[in-house]
Amino acid sequence: MRGKHIAVLGGSIAGLTSALAFARSGARVTLIERDAVDAARVAETACEASVSDGWRKGVPHARHTHALAALGRRTLRERAPDVWSALIAAGAIEMPFGAQLQGLAATPRCDDPDLFGLSVRRAFVETVLRPIVLVEPNVTVLAQTAVSGLLVEGEGAAMVHGVQTANGEVRADLTIDALGRRSALCKWLHAAGAATPSETVENCGLAYYTRWFRLIRRPAVRLDAGFSAGGYAATSGCIVCPADNGYASITLMVPQADKALHAFDAPELFTAAARQHAGIAAWLQPGVCEPVSDVLRWPVCENRFRHFMADGQPMVLGVVAVGDALCTTNPTYTRGMSLAMRHAFALADLVQQDGLDDPHRFAAQADALVQQWIRPWHDDSVLQDRARSALWAGAPSPPTPPQGQITLQQIAAAARHDAVVWQALARRTGMLDPPDAIFARANVLARVRALGVQPMPPSQPGRDALLQLIDRHRSANCVHPPA
Repeated sequence: MRGKHIAVLGGSIAGLTSALAFARSGARVTLIERDAVDAARVAETACEASVSDGWRKGVPHARHTHALAALGRRTLRERAPDVWSALIAAGAIEMPFGAQLQGLAATPRCDDPDLFGLSVRRAFVETVLRPIVLVEPNVTVLAQTAVSGLLVEGEGAAMVHGVQTANGEVRADLTIDALGRRSALCKWLHAAGAATPSETVENCGLAYYTRWFRLIRRPAVRLDAGFSAGGYAATSGCIVCPADNGYASITLMVPQADKALHAFDAPELFTAAARQHAGIAAWLQPGVCEPVSDVLRWPVCENRFRHFMADGQPMVLGVVAVGDALCTTNPTYTRGMSLAMRHAFALADLVQQDGLDDPHRFAAQADALVQQWIRPWHDDSVLQDRARSALWAGAPSPPTPPQGQITLQQIAAAARHDAVVWQALARRTGMLDPPDAIFARANVLARVRALGVQPMPPSQPGRDALLQLIDRHRSANCVHPPA
C-alpha cells in the first residue's frame, strides 16, 4: 500500500478509525474535517468535561446513548491495542455481558473472555481516538475544511480521483466517505453527471429521549440487556447504559407514529415514565445517581443502507463509504461504532492485500466485505424493528412457525433459563457471531426445544399508563397538549 494516497472525508469515529487503519498499513492519508480540531482540548474533554462538551455540530445524535459492543472491543484489542489501552486509561469501563453489579465490582455471568462491552460515551471515544490519529506519521489533517465536490472522470460508473475543497483540490487513489448519514456524496456524484448509489430506507418505528446522569454508586442489580439494563415493554422501552468516568444514560423509547406519547421532554415526566419500566427503578433511587443534562430528544431514526453495486456492477469507482455514510441501524442496538471500526480495518486489509490498480475488482471486493460484515446487521435491525413496531401497534401475535423451526423470540425466552443458550444469544447481541449463526447451532436449538419456553407477554407500562402520566403532569403544570 506504500505510495498510495487515501482521502478520508470526515473526522467521525468511522473517519478516524479509517485514517488510523490505512496509515498503519503504509498509506499516506489526508483526513478532511469540517470542524476545528484542538488536540489539547480533546484530551481534556475525554475525562473531565461535562457530557455536553465535545459534541460536534454535525453529529447531534452523539449526545444520545452509545456503547462499544463486544465486536468493537475485540477489534480494538486486536488491531489497535494502544487505542484500547488509552480508552481504559481515560476511564472507559470493560463491562461483562449479564454482569452482576455490586459496588465497583461487575461479576461476569459466564467465562467467555470475549463477552465484554466497552461502556463509553460517543464523544469520549472520539476525544480519546483523535489525538492518537493526529500524531500518526502518515496522517495529514485538514481541519475547518469543507468538501464541496468530487473530482470525477467518465460517465456511468465514473472514477473518483479525490475531492474539491474550499482550499483547493485533494487528489487521492481512494476516497473514503465518512461524512455520516447526511453525506452529500450522492449529490456530488449527481452534479458531476455520474451514477449515484441507491438507498434503502425504513423507519425504525421509534422516537427516543435520553438523559445523562453521574453515578454516586452502582445499584446492586444484574445487567439483563447485554451490558445495559432494561428493554422493551408493551408500547415503549427503556434502557440504562453505564458509561465511562461514572456517567450513565437512561433512554426512553416510544412509538414514532404515536404523537400522543411524544411528551417526555420534561425531566419529572421522563423520570416517572422510566421508573415504570422493568429494571430501571433501581437506578433512580435516592443516592444512586444525579442528572447532569436536560432530557434530549431524537424524534425519528432510520435503518438506512446505501447500495454501491447494481446488477453485480459498481455504480461508482474510487470511493467507498464507511460508518453512517454507508449504513445506519436502530441506535438503541449500539451497533454503529463497532461496525464502523471492523469495516475500516477490513478495508485497509483488502487494499493491503490486493491493491487499487484494478478499480472494478476493488469495488466488487469492497462490496463483498459489506455484504459479509455490515448488511446482515442492517437486515437484522429491520426485522427486529418491524416485530417490535407490530407489538407496539397491538398487532396479532405472529403466526406459529413451521414445525421444528425456532424463532429468535423463543431463543431469548429460553436464554433466561439456560446458560448455554444465554451465551449463544449474548454473542449474537455483541456481534461476535453473525446474526444467523445461532440458528445453525444444533446444541442450542436442541436446548430451546427441550425447555419448551414461550416468549413472555409484554411487560408494563402499557400505553394507557403512560398517557395517564402525561395527563397528570399537564394538569399539575397547566400544560395543554399541542393542537
